[in-house]
Order: sequence, then C-alpha cells, then structure tokens
Amino acid sequence: MPKKIVDLSSYQSDSLAYMKQLKGWGADGIMVKLTEGTGYLSPKAGTQIANGFKAFDTVGVYHFFHGRGTAEAQYFLAWVKKMGLDKSTVLAIDVEAPDLPYSTTSQVNVFLRYLISHGYKNVITYGSGSWFNSGRINRSQLVDKAIWVAAYNNYGPGVNDANAWQYTDNFHGVDCSYDFDGKLSGKVTKAAHKEASYWADNGLYEVITSEVNVYGKPALDKANKRRIRFSKGSTIYGKAVKYGKVYRIKTDVGYISANKDYVKLIRKSGGK
Repeated sequence: MPKKIVDLSSYQSDSLAYMKQLKGWGADGIMVKLTEGTGYLSPKAGTQIANGFKAFDTVGVYHFFHGRGTAEAQYFLAWVKKMGLDKSTVLAIDVEAPDLPYSTTSQVNVFLRYLISHGYKNVITYGSGSWFNSGRINRSQLVDKAIWVAAYNNYGPGVNDANAWQYTDNFHGVDCSYDFDGKLSGKVTKAAHKEASYWADNGLYEVITSEVNVYGKPALDKANKRRIRFSKGSTIYGKAVKYGKVYRIKTDVGYISANKDYVKLIRKSGGK
C-alpha cells in the first residue's frame, strides 16, 4: 500500500495536536508549503516543519512557482537551509500558477538544476494531469523525471508512471497524495533524525523554556542583551559555536544560549 502524504499551507493548523490527528487519520507524512515567488514565506511553515518531525518519519517542503527559475530557486533554497533541512529532504516545485507561460518546462528546469547543483537531489515536480498531458510541463525534457500529479478521481493520475498522485483535495479537509515509490516521502527515517548530533553545524532548534533572550555577542551579559526574545515553542535556525568551554547558538538576529534546558535540536542540517 503506498504511503499517504498530505500537503499543508498557512490555511492548515501548525499545532502538534493537528499533526497527531493527521497521523491518526492515516497520513504517513507531510509536504509543507515553504515559499512562493521571491518574497513570500508561509508564516506557519517553521512550526509545521518542527511539529511535523515530532509526528512523522519525514517532512518535505514545496515552493509555489511563478516562472523566475534562478531567482525563485535561490529564495526557496535559502529558506530550506534556514529551516535546518538537510540535503536528504524532498523538495517540490508546484507548477500551476495562472501567470505561468503556456510552455514552462525550461524555467522549471532552471529551478531544478539550481537545487541539484547545490546538492539537493531529492526533487519532484508537481502539476495537474492536464498540464503534463498537454505538454505545458514536458516530462521528457525535465532534468529530473520525478513527477507528482494532481487528478481528483477514483481511477488514477492519468499520466504514465507518475511517482505520486494527489487524488483528493478533501482528506479531512486537506490535500492528500499516494506516494507510489518513495519519491515524495523520501528515505529519511525518524531514527536517523534522532541520531543527529546536538552540536550540529547548522540546525533547527526549538525553545523549550518560557523564553530565551538574544544577545549581540557570544558573551551573554547585560551589556550585550538585545530587545529580542524567543518564546516557548519558537523554532530558530542557527549554528552552534563554541565559546570558551560552552556553546552558543548563532542566529540571524544574534546569539542565544545553547543550554539543553532552554533549547533542543529539532533537525540537523547537512547544508553549510
């Protein structure tokens, strides 16, 4: 029986309870909308990813494409790394926007090549069955032939040898797909996820105390304290750096304590 993968965006909940509910309904994993175009980041993506890893073996992410291959790939991959997702992660390009040209394969390939060239090789192209069958997305010309086909019916994706089939948009109110061969769900297991070293070069951390303060320098003293705090449940992408005999986590906005009573590693990143 193929795995069932649901895809989430900001319209769905990001709570752990919801992830557990999806699993109880029979979902085996999730694909999270991360970005769109060159300026949109889903406000729920970080928490959906973090809580997704608590409930499922694998979590992938996707980008809603508007046709600017290199610029959008750069934007997407920057956020993939900031979320602490390593090179084993399944990355999907969602090709369905009404502003795309009729023939969009060449720019899809630019997007895919950028990801692959940076070591992210578990890629898949999403589109409706009609787009694949009409040639708007020409599978024979794709640099990676893995496809994820949307076709809401009871008989199949309608495209030969599809790797995954989004068969409904109403699996308890959310889109759901069959992953026929593992291209959509990937091969990362929860066991491998748990084996990640706490002092990862890069990683996604979760605040487990009431709040942590942010400091301008690794010396976490009053003089360096900033007017920024991360509250409990916040997820932060950062790099563990040694400071004397202890560690700090360097984030985009400053340094925080790496005390395991304050933060925990959710996901180690293999990217640099």
